[in-house]
Amino acid sequence: MLVKVADSGSFAKAAAHLLVTPSAVSHAVTQLEAELRVRLFYRTTRLLRLTTEGAEVVRRGRDLLARMTDLETAASGKREEVGGTLRIGVPAGVARHILMPALPAFARRFPELKIVMINTGSVADMHATGADVNFRIGSVPDSELICRPLATLKFGVYASPVYLREHGVPAHPSELSDHRALVHKAPSSSTVSPWDQWDFERERERNRVKVGHHLVTDDREALLVAALSGAGLFRIGMFSPDLLRSGQLVRLLSEWQWPGGPELSLLYRRLPRQPRRVSAFIEFAMNAVAVFDPAEMTIEHRTRRPAPVEGRAG
Repeated sequence: MLVKVADSGSFAKAAAHLLVTPSAVSHAVTQLEAELRVRLFYRTTRLLRLTTEGAEVVRRGRDLLARMTDLETAASGKREEVGGTLRIGVPAGVARHILMPALPAFARRFPELKIVMINTGSVADMHATGADVNFRIGSVPDSELICRPLATLKFGVYASPVYLREHGVPAHPSELSDHRALVHKAPSSSTVSPWDQWDFERERERNRVKVGHHLVTDDREALLVAALSGAGLFRIGMFSPDLLRSGQLVRLLSEWQWPGGPELSLLYRRLPRQPRRVSAFIEFAMNAVAVFDPAEMTIEHRTRRPAPVEGRAG
């Protein structure tokens, strides 16, 4: 029960998973705190957060659960089957362009496994929803999670042929301020400014251009559709090499580099032994990313399969 509360981030969500009442879960945690004489959670009106002592107790609890699973498997004489439900946190672009096309082969290999995908890359959402694995674009906060870097997104400035025929092709970053810019912003944030300052590098030359706000949205897919429709040009890291190969989008200022592309990583919990469904998906996900975009038009692959990094901060 304690591990489930830590994973879900609330008594109510843990209770729903365990098919008991929230008050029963709260009472059990309070009783355990009294027995151990330590506070396990910092409690707020919105979320629970583990204390240092609580994190250690949960770590040992996971270890105990994993050992019990090993014992049950050994006693039954059967190899652990891949079944049950796997919960995955994944941003829409990664799901749509990398995971979904490869998913049928994974489903045929493990027909008893049910998959629940949640449209998020947030570490907080991973804990709140009880996701087993999480794809993250960008920096990774300090945590008890294992972080496996997969690739780096390549920033680029793109526009449709329709837009370029009407407005012309910029020859230098300084000309972008005269164009209709489609600007991305942080999801669900009213305090973070839109990403309207675009950096460029060419040998020793550096340029930073502040573009106008002809359209601002936190919806990456909507931004892509707007660009395809000829609404303007945009700078983004995307997962759509087919759009470039087909000529639906044109990469601009190709002699320039765009520093600071975000990293795509896979996050999962640190356990003595991963459940078979989790380890199977990790292997599948790494292979799916490895074979995606072999020409590296939109991402830069890791040159070799990296070892996982524990508790890494971005």
